[in-house]
Amino acid sequence: MNMEMNNEPQWDDAKPFRDSNGQRVVDVVAYVEQWQNAHGNGRVFVGTDSKVKGPWVKYSTVICLWDVGKGVREIYRSFVFKNPKDRFSRLWNEVMMSVQVAEKLQHLGSIHVHMDYNSNPKFPSYSLYDAGMGLVNSMGFIGAGKPQSWAATSGANRRCQ
Repeated sequence: MNMEMNNEPQWDDAKPFRDSNGQRVVDVVAYVEQWQNAHGNGRVFVGTDSKVKGPWVKYSTVICLWDVGKGVREIYRSFVFKNPKDRFSRLWNEVMMSVQVAEKLQHLGSIHVHMDYNSNPKFPSYSLYDAGMGLVNSMGFIGAGKPQSWAATSGANRRCQ
């Protein structure tokens, strides 16, 4: 999917999620639902991170399926877009990508949305923390920012490098 600068990224079923072996996940909703049925105590987390690479930015979104006490299964997808002109737009795109994925899964139960925004005012991403948490929580998701947002800061971060 090619995006023009400053356009809001959209859910794109043509851009597949992949599992940790690189295998395409054909139906993300069915995949998560089957996983939930097999892991009754499991929890679903969505997070996005980005990495600027010259005039481009790579965004990676992960869905982390945490089988409490047993580990995490992760599926992911990545996009490359023109780099927005400012940090605010790039970081806001991250939360919007996570929310778009979480909306597709919302009917399956509680969805945690992890944001790569710092809760500490000493960091630049703090300027978006309250807005991001407000958006995520108002949509019925369970929001978290740094340092509790491991799906974004670990899972998605690893995929966008």
